[in-house]
Parts: sequence; C-alpha cells; structure tokens
Amino acid sequence: MTTPVILRVDTPAYGRVVVEASDGVRYHADLSSFARVYCYPPDPAAWSQVSPDSYGLGLIWASRFEVHVDQVIGLAERTEPIERSA
Repeated sequence: MTTPVILRVDTPAYGRVVVEASDGVRYHADLSSFARVYCYPPDPAAWSQVSPDSYGLGLIWASRFEVHVDQVIGLAERTEPIERSA
C-alpha cells in the first residue's frame, strides 16, 4: 500500500484540517495535540496559511510547522469518501 498524496487542504477551524487524498478519502483531523511545538501557528489567521508540500506528502504552514500525511490520517476523527464528478 502506498502513502496517499494530499490533493487539497482546508482549515475549517483553528487546529483542524480537512484533507482530500489520492486514496479517495477526505480526512477530518484535529491537530491541536501539536500545539506545544514551538512553530505551531499562533492564531487562526496563521493557521489558514497552509499548503501541501511539493510532493503532496505533508502540510507546511507559513510558520514552518509541518505534519506528514500519515499524522493527519492517524489523527483523523472522521473520514468520508470523496464524491467524484463524472
């Protein structure tokens, strides 16, 4: 099994991400358990400044905070299939 690639990321609330991945699943994850990391984004505005890395295997914030797609998957509170348009 290969590691899914991040296709899209949203930040619906501070500390939370929603990632759509190449495995056809949308992962809803709470990343607030990383809040003690020194480069964790300090506020909602900074939290929204995120993008997938160049390989699609992680998320990188402007503050230099990073998480791997496996961490997002492991912390997912909910998953759902991505509806594909025809």
